[in-house]
Amino acid sequence: MQDIRSRKFRRSVRACLILAVAAVVAGCGSTGAVKPRAALPDDVPDVPPGSEIEAARAAFQTGNFGFAARFFEKAMRAEPNDMEACLGLAASYDWLYRFDLSDPVYAACGKIEGDRFLYFNNVGFSNLLRGELGKASVNFGQANALRPGHPVVATNLQILRDVSDG
Repeated sequence: MQDIRSRKFRRSVRACLILAVAAVVAGCGSTGAVKPRAALPDDVPDVPPGSEIEAARAAFQTGNFGFAARFFEKAMRAEPNDMEACLGLAASYDWLYRFDLSDPVYAACGKIEGDRFLYFNNVGFSNLLRGELGKASVNFGQANALRPGHPVVATNLQILRDVSDG
């Protein structure tokens, strides 16, 4: 049983890293920009039960953050303590500039596994999108302390430096 949980956790971490890298790449040009809040779609196509995460990942990676959010919401309803679904949902809301929705989701993520570097990395990126550079620095620093030299965190720290200098 422990081995199954360990594999599931590693898969979740791997998927979150993909989401984080996609977010970094997609956001390089718009960091800190003030954008209008985007609307969420009323519904999304049906997918087989248990495949919501895969559908959410695919939507996120293609920049369809509204669909990604809706699929991550479905995944969270099915598995409320799934950290990948939680972080993916919050990140999707961030990319829609719906910080009013992402903040409570990040709070929920913190209760699930708030001591993980991905949590601090994603919260830091949310801060970066909002232009809250001091908070972003603190969160990226915490992520870096938990996973020194991790490429996603290193990239985000570089983006933060670039934005701070500009």
